[in-house]
Amino acid sequence: MNAMTRSRTGMALPMVLGAIVLIGTLVAGVMYLATQDYRVGANTLNETQAAATAEMGLNRLTTDWDLSRNTSMATGDTVRKLYTDPNGATANVLLTKLNGNFFWAVSEAQTRGNSVQYGARRRLGGLLRLNTPNVNFLGAVTAAGNIRVSGNVSVNGLDSVPSGWTGCGSTANVPGSVITPTATVTVNGSVSINGNPPYTTNAAAGDTNTYFNYGSSTYTQLAAAADITLPGGNYTGMGPVAAGSTCTKGTLNWGDPARHSPVAACENYFPIIHVTGDLKATGGTGQGILLIDGDFTKAGNFSFYGVVIARGTIKSTGSNNGVVGAEMAAAVDLGDAVTLAGSTKIQYSSCAITKALSASSYPVVAKGRAWVNLY
Repeated sequence: MNAMTRSRTGMALPMVLGAIVLIGTLVAGVMYLATQDYRVGANTLNETQAAATAEMGLNRLTTDWDLSRNTSMATGDTVRKLYTDPNGATANVLLTKLNGNFFWAVSEAQTRGNSVQYGARRRLGGLLRLNTPNVNFLGAVTAAGNIRVSGNVSVNGLDSVPSGWTGCGSTANVPGSVITPTATVTVNGSVSINGNPPYTTNAAAGDTNTYFNYGSSTYTQLAAAADITLPGGNYTGMGPVAAGSTCTKGTLNWGDPARHSPVAACENYFPIIHVTGDLKATGGTGQGILLIDGDFTKAGNFSFYGVVIARGTIKSTGSNNGVVGAEMAAAVDLGDAVTLAGSTKIQYSSCAITKALSASSYPVVAKGRAWVNLY
């Protein structure tokens, strides 16, 4: 009897095909997860780099600071800077002048990305403040000793804005002269002393910290940062020097408080001038911060706008002497009944003081949370 051949369906091929599909699915899944993980990692790297570049833009702004911005920018003015890090990411920084000594900076960073991914973008905002010396001006004239006033002299503590100056803040009146409680004020001749009050006493006038310590800075630090350092002596002819619209800086160019036309090239130049001995000035003008290690004599036709600080005495002789801002000294002698001729005027001006102190100051990050992650 012949055996009958029976048909049987094979299982090998379906099993192989099923295994291939399963393996392919697993491989595809692994590839998908790996790709997603790569993209997430790359995105994180781009975002981190963008944040770091945006922060770099804010930091570079303070280290790459142009001091002319301190006095030339009015409230609302803007300046744009562009920085690039070693990896090619760019930071576009927009600086806006706020009221007072404050600036608002916005740094927007953009990374380059690659052929399969877009770059990342981050924007940070930062509040900057000019780190100006905190000088304790008690009045138009602050003295640690006696004050003798004679001749045609005017001392005015009623705050005033110099003619032609712009970008000044609100005014605040101060006493005309301030001395220690043990000192005296002697007045003779045609003398006018005004202020709120005209003159008064204050124990701080006898404190050396008032004259030589200014918050985060000192007299010594300001002197070390001086734009102009001169030995003691007689100086005349101080005034602005310009080549066209460019201010030519030199030992006798002390700025342009008169804002000469048609081009006031030196109107935003407020130098720190340090004299290492006694100073006798005549026939000149200037603006900024004037530091005298010895005695200071205004000998006629000399005017200065800003801050005058003398370690010794201050004396005025001759005619047409003037200080717009404030002056401080260990002892102040505004003329002498025998030697004084002509006129002397000291006018308190918070505007002149602020501009003088701000002109040479660099910005710092404001205290507290001075930055914000905009996006």
